[in-house]
Amino acid sequence: MEKTKTAAVCLLFALIFMSCTQTGNLIGLKEKIHHDDFRYSVQNVEKTERIGDIKSKGMFYLVTFRVENEAKRVDHKWDNYIAITVDENGTIYKNIYDMQINLKKAKDFNLKEKYITSAGKSEETILVFDIPNDVKEPYLKVNGDFLMGDLFDGSQFKKTKIKLF
Repeated sequence: MEKTKTAAVCLLFALIFMSCTQTGNLIGLKEKIHHDDFRYSVQNVEKTERIGDIKSKGMFYLVTFRVENEAKRVDHKWDNYIAITVDENGTIYKNIYDMQINLKKAKDFNLKEKYITSAGKSEETILVFDIPNDVKEPYLKVNGDFLMGDLFDGSQFKKTKIKLF
């Protein structure tokens, strides 16, 4: 019995060590980020200088973001700040909810303040980021809390970036 406990503790420490030493992944459009029973992906990226009458400070990135809930019973609660963009220097750009509202006037898409994606279902929305013109390599990253399913992959969802260029 003592050997089993020791082996289990060693395995746990090995998993924790591996998760801490893993580097981030770089993926592309329509590839999925795994976060417990949830899958996130970027389905499309459009760039525009204007949304309605509002001109961007740089370039608006319109990111079609998809959430798939592969859980059997649990709903997934999320909002429009589920993702951020980062540039090659690590500068963070947040979604601009007011610009999503303006975009909704010109383009029909699923926009809510809060989303509840039921088990076995998926949802999409369009996130809006205003990224300076001198940024050459913007990436999308997912925000989220540690969930039990993240233990075995070391919360890779936090280390994975999706290319937006």
